[in-house]
Amino acid sequence: MKKMLVTYMTLGYPNLEYFYTFVEKSVELGTDILEIGLPPKYAKYDGPVIRKSYKAVTSWLKDYFTPLREVRKRVSIPIVILTYLEDYLSNLDSFLTTLHEIGIDGVLFPDLLIDFIDDYENYVNKIKEKGVKAVLFTGPSLPDNLIITASKMSDLFLYYGVRPTTGVLIPVSVDSLIVRIRNLVQNKLVVGFGLNDFNDMRKALSAGADGVAIGTAFIEEIEKNGVNSALQLVKTIRGILDEYN
Repeated sequence: MKKMLVTYMTLGYPNLEYFYTFVEKSVELGTDILEIGLPPKYAKYDGPVIRKSYKAVTSWLKDYFTPLREVRKRVSIPIVILTYLEDYLSNLDSFLTTLHEIGIDGVLFPDLLIDFIDDYENYVNKIKEKGVKAVLFTGPSLPDNLIITASKMSDLFLYYGVRPTTGVLIPVSVDSLIVRIRNLVQNKLVVGFGLNDFNDMRKALSAGADGVAIGTAFIEEIEKNGVNSALQLVKTIRGILDEYN
């Protein structure tokens, strides 16, 4: 079975021209699912690199839906929006309806199972009722019974974050985590939130992950060496994933 590459990029980063170039060419290089981050008011579960990208984008990008429509025109693979539920509590129906009208496939709220645990099933149902897929985010801090339930409810895949925030290399045993969680998850298991090096990636894949979600590494590469270098990294990661098919 082909291993999945979920490629993350903050909407409009570093500017619209380079953003469109990155998402289009990353698909050509083997991205299976495109994850686009909409800057929240407070990115409590994102690391410093992605927070910095949010700040850079919000300084000039005020309309999120127009570039999302453009991305939908340019790529045919599934698109999942990553943002925070707490930002959309007052207009969730409208937000989900607009995503559906644009043709966005799914939405992932990293705060859903952490900050809204008492009502998460109602929110998942609401997402699906609006014609949008609900991709659920879990991690080591969540109880096993919740992860089991979430894996059955999650669309496309279950996202399992190995570290508390993105791009912060807190020491963890990635392979041990994935071996244990693989037995609980009744879905495709995509691992991210802290897979910042090839060693972690290989450990996750060897332990049974069905794919990886990468974002911080691409943003760092754009900052240091430009979009073309970030695309080369997409190609390299796709090659690693293909070794495990």
